[in-house]
Formats: sequence, structure tokens, C-alpha cells
Amino acid sequence: MKIAESRVSKRYLVAIPRAVRVALNIDVGDVIEWHVEDGKIVVKKKLQ
Repeated sequence: MKIAESRVSKRYLVAIPRAVRVALNIDVGDVIEWHVEDGKIVVKKKLQ
């Protein structure tokens, strides 16, 4: 289910859309993990 999209900047930076930050309760200082699964990018909030 798509809830948002982001564009990769010239410096390869990506902003986390507000809808995703709210859904996953992501705040400043939180760590996210990047995974590649079956040819897809999966981004997860690292549980502390």
C-alpha cells in the first residue's frame, strides 16, 4: 500500500514523508534501517 513518495536529490538524499513519520512514530535521532528484499527496498525503524 503506497502512502507517500520521495524524490532522490542530486546528493542522493531522501526525505521521510510526514505520513510515514507519523505512521511509524519516527522522530529526530531515530535510526532507520535499509534492506533489499526480493528486489525491493524496505525501510524499517530500528527498535531500541
